[in-house]
Amino acid sequence: MPEETEARDMFYRGRAEDAERYLLDQIAHLVESPPEQRDHAELVKLKINLENMPHAVYRRVLVPEDINMLQLHFIVQIAMGWEFAHLFQFCDKRSAPTIIASIPMEEDDLSFFGRTKESKADEIKLKDHFQLANEAKPFWYWYDFGDDWWHKITFQKPTKKDLKIFAGTHLCVDASGACPPEDVGGPWGYYDFLEIIHNKKHPEHQEMREWIGISSREKYDTEYVSLESINRNLAEYRKLPEWDITAGKYFK
Repeated sequence: MPEETEARDMFYRGRAEDAERYLLDQIAHLVESPPEQRDHAELVKLKINLENMPHAVYRRVLVPEDINMLQLHFIVQIAMGWEFAHLFQFCDKRSAPTIIASIPMEEDDLSFFGRTKESKADEIKLKDHFQLANEAKPFWYWYDFGDDWWHKITFQKPTKKDLKIFAGTHLCVDASGACPPEDVGGPWGYYDFLEIIHNKKHPEHQEMREWIGISSREKYDTEYVSLESINRNLAEYRKLPEWDITAGKYFK
């Protein structure tokens, strides 16, 4: 991509700050916030860290404080590189949570057993329930209850640069590490996957390459991530009708 190539050239010429500024400017141009949001939406900065990985996998995103947790689910899916393939939950704690935002099924209401009742994700606000009521403590995003992908989400202080480029809608400003493949078996399955995919003598090497869809000559790059692609996808999704759907219509 020409923007990333030019920024990389700047970096190698010793102009790291120029390169960073150039990329952030390019990212900001990709995002068109609705006019009604530009004047009043306050900025929240979140770090989304995928836990128990053999290499760092995280994203830093800027979001308006008034989004609901279903919308944050969309942002996490796109920023991380997931494929909307499984159920999810946001919760204030991994064990014995007091707040759960998800797509609850009516037949799964187990609150009478002493378990916390799940709330519809579109009815739970990031600011009200996780930033204020939960005192801006780290919270959790649990994706794929079989593979158990746990993401720790922390509130961070926006920088002056964040405040300058934020235009009232979501934006990914930092990213590290490729997202694991869907259905690879969770963190431990991902460890096995990497061992197989990088070992040409492993008996399952070719089968694994075919499963992931790469040729014998291609390298599986655990570090590849593109801020430009993430932000283009975020901007496009924001324009879709799905952005404003309710939990009750999620599967319809």
